[in-house]
Amino acid sequence: MVKRIEKSQLRQGMFIEAVEGFLLDSPILNRRFLVTNHADVETIKSSNVTGVFINPAKGADVVAVNKPIAARKQTAMPKSQRRSGERTPKKIAFDTIIETTAALKTIFHDAGKGEPLTAEMVAPVVRRIIDSIDVDPTILVSMTRLKSRDQTSFLHSIAVCALMVRFGRDLGCDEQTVLVLGMSGLLHDIGKVSIPLRVLNKAGALSDAEMTLIKRHPTVGHEILSRKPGMPVVVLDVCLHHHERLDGKGYPEGKKEHEISRAARMSAICDVYDALTSARPYREPWTSDRAAAWMRDTTGVFDRSLLSKFFQSVVGF
Repeated sequence: MVKRIEKSQLRQGMFIEAVEGFLLDSPILNRRFLVTNHADVETIKSSNVTGVFINPAKGADVVAVNKPIAARKQTAMPKSQRRSGERTPKKIAFDTIIETTAALKTIFHDAGKGEPLTAEMVAPVVRRIIDSIDVDPTILVSMTRLKSRDQTSFLHSIAVCALMVRFGRDLGCDEQTVLVLGMSGLLHDIGKVSIPLRVLNKAGALSDAEMTLIKRHPTVGHEILSRKPGMPVVVLDVCLHHHERLDGKGYPEGKKEHEISRAARMSAICDVYDALTSARPYREPWTSDRAAAWMRDTTGVFDRSLLSKFFQSVVGF
């Protein structure tokens, strides 16, 4: 599992998944890699990043140092100082985004190589997001919209996961159902690993061939999630049907109204809302009010009852 360490703890042999400050211009801070030389260690230690996320399964872990009990007592931080150094909701949300983005990159990368994906691999990531939502229900989604466009796919998945969790709770779902809804939001676009970045990030209009490729991602995603038994049915359903529309004009199966499950209808709302309110390569983000007005005015697309409940639950997002 990915873990955060202080940059001062970094050493050769560790595998870096992400750093706090990955949007800086230095190439070394924008990639996942195994630290093989002292120069890379010093580059990161001398940078202004505040932490490093490593994957002990792919490289070295932190070496534990046991301090004498007396020394630990002498250096204990006073309560007043501990309180002043406590992480704020914003800091918790930022750390969550860094950690889950790193985990998602690994999940999507492995899925793209044909490796099976299990619910057990995804659940801890969703629980991390749920923990952040428990601290502040709104800030996590808000912060996903402040990052660079080259992180759009991962941040969109995190945001849809958070929206599905909040939506499910407000609909009165039990926590196990909420966890599964979060998993479905996190993995709904996993089929996009089959689409070249030049198509996903294209600023202009898509060609017919490119649009055909885009419309295949629900089917491809369903195939990826079906490689190994045990993935919850709801997760498979949402992945395959989050682009279905009540009027039958969605894809890939052209399902209508009650042929579409409630979870898939929920995901359609969360998916479109986050897409509209986030920066994309081809347009600027809409305000929440503009997105809400457009979605309410659109007929034959969204479940009207669920849409009304959604906007009651995401006030402030």
